[in-house]
Amino acid sequence: MKKNQLLILFLLLLAGNTYCQRIDETLSSTFQRLSTEIPPAYVRMWAYDTTTQQQMSATFSGVVVTKEGHILTVAHTTIPGKTYMVTFADGRSAIAQALGKINFPETPELPDVAMMKLLTPGDWPVAPMGWSYDLKVNEPCFSIAYPETLNQPLPMMTMGHITRVKNEKGFIESTCMMEPGDSGGPLFDYLGRVIGLRSAIEPDERKNYDVPVDLYRKYWTALTQPIHYTKYPEIIDSIKTDPAEKLISSNDQLEDLNRTMKINQLDKTACVRVKSAEGNQQRAINGMLITVKGKSFVVSKNSEVGQEPVVIYNGKSIKALTIARDKENDLVLLGLASRVKGGIEMPLKQQKGLRRGAILLSPLPDTLGIAGVFGKDTFSLPKMSSLGFLGAAIAPDKKPLVLTYVMPGSPADGKGATPGDEILSINGVAVNEPMDYGRELFTYWPGDTVIIKRRQHAVDASADGTGGTSRYVSEVNDTIVLAKRPQQPVTHATDMFAGGKSERRDGFQSVIAHDGILRSGQCGGPVFDIYGTLAGINIARFSRTVTLAIPATVVQAFVLKSIR
Repeated sequence: MKKNQLLILFLLLLAGNTYCQRIDETLSSTFQRLSTEIPPAYVRMWAYDTTTQQQMSATFSGVVVTKEGHILTVAHTTIPGKTYMVTFADGRSAIAQALGKINFPETPELPDVAMMKLLTPGDWPVAPMGWSYDLKVNEPCFSIAYPETLNQPLPMMTMGHITRVKNEKGFIESTCMMEPGDSGGPLFDYLGRVIGLRSAIEPDERKNYDVPVDLYRKYWTALTQPIHYTKYPEIIDSIKTDPAEKLISSNDQLEDLNRTMKINQLDKTACVRVKSAEGNQQRAINGMLITVKGKSFVVSKNSEVGQEPVVIYNGKSIKALTIARDKENDLVLLGLASRVKGGIEMPLKQQKGLRRGAILLSPLPDTLGIAGVFGKDTFSLPKMSSLGFLGAAIAPDKKPLVLTYVMPGSPADGKGATPGDEILSINGVAVNEPMDYGRELFTYWPGDTVIIKRRQHAVDASADGTGGTSRYVSEVNDTIVLAKRPQQPVTHATDMFAGGKSERRDGFQSVIAHDGILRSGQCGGPVFDIYGTLAGINIARFSRTVTLAIPATVVQAFVLKSIR
C-alpha cells in the first residue's frame, strides 16, 4: 500500500478550509484508493461441521492480521475449539478454528474480544493492525464487511467518523454503520489499518460500537489459546506505540458531511416529489426529473406510484401521465403536462465507472442532500420479501403436493383452500415435485393473477364420530390475486431505524449499494457522484446499512425504450 500517498491525502483533508480542494473530493479519492489498496483480508465466516459439511450458524465477519493466519473477530460469534468456514472476497475458502475469547457472564456483550486461526495452508492476504488509544473525535473511518441480509459473497463498504474514542462500556463509537453479519468485521482508519472490530448498535444509525484493537494487542498471547475467558486474562502483552500517533488528526466538517458537500443547481432541480393515490391511500415518493428531446419526464419508484400521479416541482403541482412501468426494476416513467426547466438530459453523456469508496450525494427536493459512500458495485438480489404471497404451504419432501397449512385471511384461504387439498398446476404449469411448487410461485409478484388448479378433499366421518377417511371430491380452478407478504414484527435494533425498510426492496437483476441514510419515503430520486455524474436512482432502503440504487445505464435503457 502506498501509505505515504494516503497520508499526504489525509493531511490535506484534515487541514480543512486551509486547503483549496473540497473535503468531499479528498475524502472520495482517499476512500477509493484505500478500497483497492487494502489487502482483501476481510472475511465472511460461519460455524461449519467438517464431517457433514454443513453450515451451523449465521454468517459473521472477521479480518486476517498475520501471515500465520490469525483472524480477529468478536466473542459473540465464536466458541473456542469449534471449526468455521472462512471465505475471501477473491472466492477462496479455508477452515479456521476458534481460539480464545473474552466476555463476561454478567455482561455478555463485553468486552466481546475473540481470535481465530486459519488451519488451511495458503498465502492469505493480511490487513495491518493499527492502534486505538490515539484515535480522535471526528477522525474518518470506514469498514468493509458482510451484511447478513444481503447474503452476498462480496463485501459492503460503509464510512463514518469517530464520535467517541472510548465510551462508558469501553467501545469505540462511530457513525460508520453496521448490522448483523458485519459483526467481527474490521473498522479501518485513514491509513487502512484495523482500529476496531464491529460489535454492537443502537436503533439510531449514528450509534455504532467497535471493540478497540488495543484489547487484542494487550491480550494477544492469551487469545492464542482456545479458552473462554470470563475475566480479563492475567497474561498481558505490550500494546506498544503508534509510529503515526503525532500525525493523527480530525476535521469538524465530518460531523455534518451532508451540509459540507456541494451540489450544483442541475442536481438540485433533478429531484422532485411524486404524489398519487392507491385506492383510499395517498402515496408520496421522490422522482428524478429528466429531459428527452426537449420534453420533460419523471422517473420514479414504480411500486410507490399509484393512480392519478402529480409531480411537485418548485412548490407547484403538475399533472402527470403514466407512460410505462417496469416491474422487474421497479421503475415508472411519467410524462408531464407541461415542460419545466432543469432535469437530467438523456441520452446521458458517456458514463465513467464508479469505484467502491466514491462519495455519493442523493439530493432531496425539500432539504439537504444525503451523503454516502459507494459501497458495493453491480449485483443481483433475488426475490425474498417481494414474492407474491399465496398463503398455502406444502410438505417439502412429499408427493402428491398436498397442502399442509393455509393461513387464515390469505388469498388461498379466500378461495376456500384447506389442508389436504392437492395442488395440480399453477397457470397451466404442472407441479409434480415439491420444488416445482416453490419455483413456479417464485416468478410472480404481489398483485399478479394466477390460476391454481387443485383437487378438493372431503373427510367422511366414522361411525363413532371421531374422524374418518379423506377422499377427493372435485377439481377446481381458482383465479387468485397474490398479496404482499406479511411483514414480520420488528424486534431487533437493526430494524428499528426511522422510516424502516422499503416495502419493495429485492427482486432486482442489477443494483448498486451505498450507505446514504435515506428514509424509505425518500427513495425514487437520483444519486450522483461528487462531480455531478448520475450514478442511478435510489430504489430502496434495504436495511440499516444499505440503500439500493438502479444503475444509470439501466434507468436510461428503460426511458429510451419507453418513449421511442
